[in-house]
Amino acid sequence: MNECSLYGQFESVEAFLKSLTANLQCFRLVRSQSDGEIRKISDFYKCRVTKERTLGDLKPYPKSEELTRLKIALDKEMKTEPYWDLLAVHDYGAEYWLDGEDMAATAVAEAAERGEALLSFDSERYSDCKLAVQRGGREYLVISVYRPAYLAECFGEKMGLERDECLRARYAETRLDCSLLEKEYGAGNLEKEEYGQLLGTLDKFVRHESWETIGLDDGLEYKKYAPSSAEEDWFYNSVYRHKTIMKFRFSSRMRCFGYRKGERFRLLRIERDHKRSDKG
Repeated sequence: MNECSLYGQFESVEAFLKSLTANLQCFRLVRSQSDGEIRKISDFYKCRVTKERTLGDLKPYPKSEELTRLKIALDKEMKTEPYWDLLAVHDYGAEYWLDGEDMAATAVAEAAERGEALLSFDSERYSDCKLAVQRGGREYLVISVYRPAYLAECFGEKMGLERDECLRARYAETRLDCSLLEKEYGAGNLEKEEYGQLLGTLDKFVRHESWETIGLDDGLEYKKYAPSSAEEDWFYNSVYRHKTIMKFRFSSRMRCFGYRKGERFRLLRIERDHKRSDKG
């Protein structure tokens, strides 16, 4: 947990607490591993959130149920062992340079020596990037993660995350909601090349400027799923039978099905053989 990524950069406590949603999702993914540990310094509460307030100043602050939940979750994380500074691996006497700043005695240097990643807070310097840390003539590349999408991209396979879980993380803050994707029809059924095609198409889907441009994209063929009868309706016996189901393609044969709610598309099923799509 990167204490250097809290240096008073937030304009308000509310802004900081709302930014925690991405952090807590990352914490949850790490903790879901059988050997998942999050190391931090023992006095993390001294980190500055705004220019005037530290984490230790936030005890009475939250004024809404949502902000209170976020703060409680962060408090729990900060008070959970292990604390790396009680048994540090890196050499406090050495110099660990990052962009002209010596990072000795920080999580940046410790992560470099351990060969581990940083879990960082929302900041221009540390959000979702690779840090080139120099010690003597050696360079360490330290991955600094803020969003769950970047965590899944960098470590999803190593962590053994299922593909559907990776999709949920990868697109958590986009117009694509993968939280309802049914495992029976999920990404786990795809071949490696097919999964790559899916990711390429979903990335394209979320990069579009608007729903209008999505509708005009001939490659996606985003349109209403309209089977001619109840027998041919893939969703007739599901809880989504009254939804306006839409579909789009990610190869000549394969399709994604779901429905739009507000500004997000809820992905429900992935079809490999086009049999359902042929009938609607």
